[in-house]
Amino acid sequence: MIHITNNEEETQDLAHDFANTLKGSEIVYLQGDLGSGKTTFVRGVVRTLGFDEPVRSPTFTIVNRYEVTHSTIKQIIHVDLYRIENPSELIPLALEEELGQPGVVAFIEWPERGQGNLAGATTTINLNILGDERQIEIK
Repeated sequence: MIHITNNEEETQDLAHDFANTLKGSEIVYLQGDLGSGKTTFVRGVVRTLGFDEPVRSPTFTIVNRYEVTHSTIKQIIHVDLYRIENPSELIPLALEEELGQPGVVAFIEWPERGQGNLAGATTTINLNILGDERQIEIK
């Protein structure tokens, strides 16, 4: 389904609705250019699921983990592979041990940089910049 949002608040509202469909063990690929709203979307999900502290982009840390207070989801993993140059750099992160586990939802930005070293997505979200608007396709 394709959605158009006009600002960060609307993007987070859409993320809130999406968060309410999650059960745990989902792997969500986030695709879009820099500044398209990927972290804004994750911020909306994380807050909906019960995390009240700042949610930041994992561009430099590569992985951020958020412990949430949801009834079935206990952790959100937010991964940004933008700075990964070789898929073998993922091995020390041991993400395969966490991805798809009950109680864990993973959001992975720039998943194409993982080239076969990541579990497949259960959902893909494409974010496109349309001037001041964002086109967000959830499939």
